Amino acid sequence: MEEKKLTPQESMELIASMIQSTKRRVASPDLRISVMWGVLVIITALAAWILLSTTHNPWFNFVWFAIPVIGIPANIILANGREKRSRAKTYLDKVSEGIWKCVGYIAIGVTIACFIAQQCGYPMAWLAMFYYAFIIVGFGAAVSGLLLRESSYVFGGLFSIFSGFAIIICSLSQIPLLYSWVVPLYILCFLLMFIVPAFIISRKIKVEEK
Repeated sequence: MEEKKLTPQESMELIASMIQSTKRRVASPDLRISVMWGVLVIITALAAWILLSTTHNPWFNFVWFAIPVIGIPANIILANGREKRSRAKTYLDKVSEGIWKCVGYIAIGVTIACFIAQQCGYPMAWLAMFYYAFIIVGFGAAVSGLLLRESSYVFGGLFSIFSGFAIIICSLSQIPLLYSWVVPLYILCFLLMFIVPAFIISRKIKVEEK
């Protein structure tokens, strides 16, 4: 039998269905993964900010390692639960997962490079992790927003990217990167990239289901 060729209208409907299917997965249970990372990063940033501001003890910078130590196992647990409950993955699902895997691999590479630089006597190399969080994670959020046709993701991602470049410009211009403004900006970016879009998508799906 010859395969039926889709009309342009049917093709658009199929693409729209794939996008909607992916949005539903993002909202439940993928929403939990997105919110988990957002909340974890925000709480860790607040803890590091408070501890470093009150004690001025640089050892409290190790608090930042709570993000991968807690986040990676939690992500694996939530992802395994998602795979058991979800239906077959669409092409958009696979592309979205690939994007965030690349973001994760870059994080591992940058962490290793910063650790090596510190051992060589350049502890300020850890600033690269800040640049990564703003720019690379922001890029991942923006591209995910384009795939899902969700403007809140795109806005959050672009805001984070521009913030990252602003911090780089400040650093190159020898403007002090003070915790009093860098960490609040960092928290705001993750709110806009993860928490706000998840809330908006969830609201949209609930409205459609009524």
